[in-house]
Amino acid sequence: MHRTIVIVGAGFCGSVLAANMLRRPPPGRTDLILIERGTSMGRGVAYASHEVSYILNVPAGRLSVHPDDPLHFLRFVRQSHPDADAEDFMPRSLYGEYLQAVLDEAERAAPKGIALRRVFGEVTGIERVEGEQPLRVQVAGRAPVAADRVVLALGNPPSAVHPWARGLLHHPAYFHNPWSVPRSFRARHSVLIVGSGLTMVDVALALSLEGGQMPLVRAISRHGLLPLGQTIFRPMAVHGDEESFMANAQSIRRVLAMTRALSARVEKMGGDWREVVTFMRHLAPDLWRRLPQRERRRFLRHVQSYWDVHRHRVPANMAARIDHMRRSGRLRVHAGRIQELVPEGDELRVMWRRRGSDENESFAVHAVINATGPDYALRRSADPLLCSLRAAGLVSEDPLNLGLRTGRYGACIAADGSASAHLFYLGPMLRADHWEATAVPELRAHAEQLARHLSDPAPSCA
Repeated sequence: MHRTIVIVGAGFCGSVLAANMLRRPPPGRTDLILIERGTSMGRGVAYASHEVSYILNVPAGRLSVHPDDPLHFLRFVRQSHPDADAEDFMPRSLYGEYLQAVLDEAERAAPKGIALRRVFGEVTGIERVEGEQPLRVQVAGRAPVAADRVVLALGNPPSAVHPWARGLLHHPAYFHNPWSVPRSFRARHSVLIVGSGLTMVDVALALSLEGGQMPLVRAISRHGLLPLGQTIFRPMAVHGDEESFMANAQSIRRVLAMTRALSARVEKMGGDWREVVTFMRHLAPDLWRRLPQRERRRFLRHVQSYWDVHRHRVPANMAARIDHMRRSGRLRVHAGRIQELVPEGDELRVMWRRRGSDENESFAVHAVINATGPDYALRRSADPLLCSLRAAGLVSEDPLNLGLRTGRYGACIAADGSASAHLFYLGPMLRADHWEATAVPELRAHAEQLARHLSDPAPSCA
């Protein structure tokens, strides 16, 4: 049997999936084609090289791509940082190097019968065809690729173009891509960052220069909440309450009350509330699947912002720097909504409304930076591939705009409700069905499960 498996995207998910398949290939001859639209394999947007050394928000001891070898990444780190510790936070670009090394090592050690082909190009469409290979992958400027299986490993979608930004994408003071902000701002400048999550923290710290040259930075988000700081804690310290949580999974109010009670109990015994957050992460997929749709909506409306700041934390030294910037007055965080951005020459006037207020306020800034995070709503996507797949009915969106509907092993759910036997998705848009699907442990597990399924000589998505 001769198979062709195409993986679209060579960031974390695509690279780890390819490495898993190279280590445990399907029987018979297999061509594994990894297609990346960027300039390098293994990095994606998250781990690309930048002028600024952005830092991972998870310590080195918990970022291995091998669950049975938790210090695998740390050993790689120590090749260039001999004194690194498992609790150290390393540059994101270094993690990109690690993923490249993992893929290279798996390719070198791959048994006969499987071959990896790396292709740089933009996948513009996938169509069903008659014949033994049921999918045809269209790649810009290249001949189509016939495939038995295709995996969409597309990474995080870009941010939405919000109503207040329409018409301003080419204005010199508006930066839709937060990683493209120049470092030319000085103390005389003022900058607005829209959003107050991890991306805002990265951008604000990048704007913080030596010698008191940091511009005045404002941040606006709906709740004005900032990510909390990391500590050294025991990730697996809490266990044993799974059944109680599952028994109350019909009500997000009850789940929240139980989580607070558990946190209080753990802290009273000398533990750390972060241990409870880690415990809840492991329960999240099962809890999410059991929650009725109305309770999922209630979580998104009332709880998600608070979950996010507890779940997606920053290293303690970064949290301290942000706190110092706030106390010095160089960073001001507001809870509210932007109503409009009005061009005033090279600047933008921000019309906004504080949370709980009915009156508009305004201020002028030299730059507005969009740090609102990925937009998972498939219906709003401008990605040509996703648009074509949706138009063809090969993929479908979940009603809460959290991502793609998927079945077992990430099989794409078509518009008619059927699970594909040939088209799969791997990445953060799995959150539609699993909620927790954005971090290394969850995505690593999904990659391993999908690799085993694709290597099965008689796979079934039932």
